[in-house]
Amino acid sequence: MNSANMSVTTFMEEPKLIANPMDRIADIIGKMRETNYWSVPVVQDGKLVGAVDYKTLMTKRFGPDTRVLTVMVPTPKLESAADEARVIAAFFNTRARAIPVVDERNRLVGVVTREAVLKHYLDRGEIPSRPVREFTNSPVLTVNAQDSVARARYLMRSYNVSRLPVVDKESLAGIVTMRDIALRLLFSYKGRKRASIMTEEERLMAMPVSEIMTYPVITAKGSDPLDEAVSRMISRKVSGLPVLEGDRVAGMISGIDVIVKVLAKKFELSSPISAKLAKGITGDQRALMDGLLERYMAKFERMVEVIDFKVSVKEEASSEGKPLYKVNLRLVTKIGDFAATESDYDPVTATRKAAEDLEERLLRKLKKIEEMKKTRGDVAKRGE
Repeated sequence: MNSANMSVTTFMEEPKLIANPMDRIADIIGKMRETNYWSVPVVQDGKLVGAVDYKTLMTKRFGPDTRVLTVMVPTPKLESAADEARVIAAFFNTRARAIPVVDERNRLVGVVTREAVLKHYLDRGEIPSRPVREFTNSPVLTVNAQDSVARARYLMRSYNVSRLPVVDKESLAGIVTMRDIALRLLFSYKGRKRASIMTEEERLMAMPVSEIMTYPVITAKGSDPLDEAVSRMISRKVSGLPVLEGDRVAGMISGIDVIVKVLAKKFELSSPISAKLAKGITGDQRALMDGLLERYMAKFERMVEVIDFKVSVKEEASSEGKPLYKVNLRLVTKIGDFAATESDYDPVTATRKAAEDLEERLLRKLKKIEEMKKTRGDVAKRGE
């Protein structure tokens, strides 16, 4: 098929799983596990109203009888008339695992998964055979085998990543994902009274990561061709692979890395993030900050249309003899402008704190907008 004629239907499939706001979350998670879905569209009266994903479930306290309504989140979506460029731009901007497709009345008509996009371009020979190391995210965030599950969850939440290699004396010992944590939380809650759920969660969070990690790990070597690594991800149904140089974990390669670093170039896509960074920041710190900001940008894009995202990092004098970094973030969106400022001796930490603050401000604004809509709806009903 000529790419000029390709539309969203080229990548779209019928959803294997759809949730209703009043479904029990335990039932939905069980089906997510069966279908290997990481994100499930939530539909009410035929219209898309949100999504349930492991990322949210990992961070929220819930029980088997919790309803989907209380844990669902806003979701990006594609219109049924979207073309190929729009599909790639949606994944580039949101870093989503799956994006629902809706018609002009917001009715769900299908879903596009990251795997379907990658498979399409792999089959067309548009994924290069260059070494994986050229596309690897590095430095890589890791946890030690004896680190607590709580630390793994903290790192995933703080740096907005879905999986962490587990290392033991610098060698790869396993991998832990958001799904691993969410599933263990659910299974530990089953059959327990509401009062004991908190205690059980504390017990799970104190466990060493080695007790819930997956091993053996599907990996790639730095010298492996990228197209072979992508094929491995698709066939083994994983979203990312630790990249090894000898026995050392040198980085990670994920499906979204391929979309961002390969496919986005085909359509000349670029991030709306513009950054001014202090000179004293190291290369590793900059790489971590770049990854952190890109992932938060994707998070913001799922909530609202982003126009601009400006980042400023300044080095300030400190009485303790160490440089203090001041991070200013400014997010310009269709619903308003948001700003946050944080300072820390570690520029990565300051950036993370500022991004978290920015997210909280955006969520408060969105909640206020929803409350206003509900109030207007209630007034209109009383007037009928």
